[in-house]
Amino acid sequence: MALQSFLRLRRLQRLGKLLVFALSASTISYFLFASSNLWVTIRDGGSNDDTTRATHKLNVHIWRSLCGSAIANLRKSLFFPRYPDEKKFTRELHVEDSTVDYGQRIFGFLHPPHSGSFRFAIASDDASELWLSTNENPGKKQLIARVFFENASAWTGMNELNKYPEQISKEVKLRHRRKYYIEVLHKQGTGNGFVQVFWTNSDNNVDLKLITSQYLSPYSYNTSVTAKKDAIRNVFSGRYRHEFLLKSSQARSKFLKFYSLPFISKNNYLPPCEYRSSFVPHARIYRYEGLKMVTESSVYPRDDTAMAVDSGMIWTWQNRAADKEIIESVVNKIITSLRLNTTKSYYLKRIHKVIQKPDPVYGDRYLVDLEVGLNNTEQSFRLSEHVYQKKGSASLCFPEGITWNNNAKVYIILPVKNQGRWIYHFINELTVASLLTGDKNFHVIVVDFASQDIDMTKAFDTPLLRSRHTVINMTGKFYKTLALNKAVEHVPSAHDLLFLFDLHIDVPADILDSVRKNTVEGRIAFFPAVGRLNCDSTYIDHQGFWQMDGFGLLGVYKSDWIRFGGMNTEEFKYQWGGEDWDLLDRVVSAQVEVERIKYPGLYHHYHTKQKTWS
Repeated sequence: MALQSFLRLRRLQRLGKLLVFALSASTISYFLFASSNLWVTIRDGGSNDDTTRATHKLNVHIWRSLCGSAIANLRKSLFFPRYPDEKKFTRELHVEDSTVDYGQRIFGFLHPPHSGSFRFAIASDDASELWLSTNENPGKKQLIARVFFENASAWTGMNELNKYPEQISKEVKLRHRRKYYIEVLHKQGTGNGFVQVFWTNSDNNVDLKLITSQYLSPYSYNTSVTAKKDAIRNVFSGRYRHEFLLKSSQARSKFLKFYSLPFISKNNYLPPCEYRSSFVPHARIYRYEGLKMVTESSVYPRDDTAMAVDSGMIWTWQNRAADKEIIESVVNKIITSLRLNTTKSYYLKRIHKVIQKPDPVYGDRYLVDLEVGLNNTEQSFRLSEHVYQKKGSASLCFPEGITWNNNAKVYIILPVKNQGRWIYHFINELTVASLLTGDKNFHVIVVDFASQDIDMTKAFDTPLLRSRHTVINMTGKFYKTLALNKAVEHVPSAHDLLFLFDLHIDVPADILDSVRKNTVEGRIAFFPAVGRLNCDSTYIDHQGFWQMDGFGLLGVYKSDWIRFGGMNTEEFKYQWGGEDWDLLDRVVSAQVEVERIKYPGLYHHYHTKQKTWS
């Protein structure tokens, strides 16, 4: 009996052990199964942790305020790919965003459900590209499908996979239990923005299905975005070196050399004469009638100021070319008078530039830039003067009161709010212009309405600008007309030269010299016309149009500014449009003649206006 009890006890112990073993095995099996679904190996942008928890999603990086509808517009952004405006995730390869002017990069890893040959397809509005690597290495990615059309915008409807020939990929062999780097680039201009990616391992493209979360994992779990002011500084600070090399390689050496030549002083080699202009009103003008007093001057030689809408159609024509025979006659008379009325034997080396202001009533004024040599030497000199030919006269004279100051310091005035990127653009452009011509006789006055995207002190802390800038801090809403008036108050002398400038604009190498030449205290104000570039166009191809109805850029002496009362701050406060025409009226009413040409290189870059200034 005792033996039987002992045997029953032994059987119960064995049964208990079997039950414990079975329960343990079940627990381990469940844990392994769960692990296979919750954990994958991910290399997180340099992280040493290779067991980061997978959440079945992809990274999405977005760049805002980016014009155009082509992927090239995204790639050309200086902030791509390092500095997106936003970082987030998507749980499937279907992303919708119907805002305008953005580009995005969707990327991470793809985990095939089994081994085999797969086809992929992409649909989007606007253009998109689908890239897939041969393994988890992004460096081996290849373009396998895209929504693209040569020289035109490309877009599809939702789920539309047969509009363009490259939307569906060729077969791609993938292996189970491996991961593959996948990347989508998408550019949206306007419309219903979206991008979708499909796949199938069937020969029948009808079976294409959206790639969903269970087959995806992120490349990185980092969602922190570099502060805008730091990104702007990192991208643009010091970029002038690149632009200097580019512009110096394109500029003609003779063109740049001209600005370093010594001047021939304005002696009496031409007689003085009274100057009259039919473009100065002799009676009161009414609102916006100042436009009637503006006429464009002609130039010689012909310049490259034609602007095209695209590569095949001219939108606005270049500056009117002055008659060659007339210009050569004027230049010959100047050189002859110079030889006869001075003790030195000068001769003409070349005509740098001549601007002709034709006046059918009183006669023509010429701003002449000549490179002059001295016989029996290798010396060159610069002759840059206004000369006048009265109507009906064959002789030239120096117009009384029309003498420009080649030593005038130019005060460049910039009102700004939250335009950090374009402040750096201006700094780089101005630096390049100064390096190319050697012109350092300027001072920048920035009126800043509490910008949050730039540290002005750091931005202007450069060898060139450290002692050549002033920042005036203002608060409240952006108030352009008040800002301009405040800036002028900080210009030290009434005989200093103002240049009202704007952001988003390139700075031509010779612009400071031209502002001095074309602005005469008490007599002439300079309103250079600005060319507006199309999206992604530059000063090289300059596609766009000339803003001939805009008068926002102005060269004028402070004494004249005081005389006509500056900007109209009562009628033009927080909104603008018309304040430049009002300014033109004021200039003309003060009996100041307007000089105007389409200025080569003075191009305004296209930019989105979302949240601009406000």
